[in-house]
Amino acid sequence: MHAREIGLLLTMKNKFPLIVALIIGVGALLAIRQYVNKMEQEAAAKLKGELVVAASVDIPAGTELTMQMISPKEVPPQFIPAQAIQGSDQVKQILGRKARVAVTAGQIILWSDLASETRGGLSSIIPEGEGAFTVSIAKGIKPGLIQPSDHIDIIASFAIPKPNQPLPTDANAAASWREVSDVVNVVVLQNVTVLAVGDTFGGGVKSQNESGGDLTLSLTLSEAQLVMFAGQNGELGAVLRREGSTTFTPADQRQRVTFEAIEKIVGDLDGKRNYRNVEVQKGSQSTSVPVSNH
Repeated sequence: MHAREIGLLLTMKNKFPLIVALIIGVGALLAIRQYVNKMEQEAAAKLKGELVVAASVDIPAGTELTMQMISPKEVPPQFIPAQAIQGSDQVKQILGRKARVAVTAGQIILWSDLASETRGGLSSIIPEGEGAFTVSIAKGIKPGLIQPSDHIDIIASFAIPKPNQPLPTDANAAASWREVSDVVNVVVLQNVTVLAVGDTFGGGVKSQNESGGDLTLSLTLSEAQLVMFAGQNGELGAVLRREGSTTFTPADQRQRVTFEAIEKIVGDLDGKRNYRNVEVQKGSQSTSVPVSNH
C-alpha cells in the first residue's frame, strides 16, 4: 500500500468520530424539534376556544337584548364560566330578555346577567312550526341529568296484541292482556329539543333535588300525536345526545327489538362494538380513546 493511501486512510479514521458526532447531533436536534412541535401543538389544543355569547356593545341595565348587541367570542374551555350562554338554541332564548345588570362590550354574557322574566314565557322560545308538549319519561337517562336546550332521542316499548286477540275493555283486563302480548321496542323520534325540565326553562338553574320525570319537548303537531299515543300505550325512554350531535339513523336501519329478534340484534351489536371510539372526559378536556374487545 502506498504512503499516500495510508495517509488517506488515517485521515478518514481521524474524521470518523467527528462524522458520527455530527450525525448524532443532527438526530438530537431533529428529536428536540419534534418534541417542541408536539408541545406547541398540545399547548395550542388547550388554548383552542369554544364559542360563547359576548356583548358587542355596552348594554345598560334594563335593555332588551337584540342580535345587534351580541357576538360570538372564542374562549378556552377551562376559562368558560358555568353560566355562559352557548349554542344557537340558547341564543334564541336570550333575545328580548332584559339585562339585569350593565354589561360592557366584549364581556361574556351570563344567565345571571339577565332578568329572570322573559318577554313571552315559554312560548317565546318555541321554534317556528313547532309546539311545546310535556311528557313523562320513566326510562333511560335520568331527567335530573337533562338541561333545557339538550337534545334527546325517544324510544318506546309497546305490548302488541297477538292475532285474533281482543283488546282489553277495562283496566283489570289490561294486565293479563299485556302478559300474553308481544313486546316491541322502537325508536319513536330522534334529535328532539328539550325546552324545559320540570318547571325550569330558558337556562334557569335547576334544583338538585328535582326528581320528577316531566320533560317539555319542542314537537310538530304530528310528532306530538305520535308521542302521546306512545305514552298512552307503552313506556317512554329518553337517550341524551352528545352536545352538537345532529346524526339521524334512517328508518330502514333502526331495529325493532322483540323477543324473537333479540339474539340476532345482540350478535350484530357485539360485532359493531368490537372496535369503537369512546370519549373520556379529563377535567375540561375530552379525549377520544379507541376501544377493542379483543
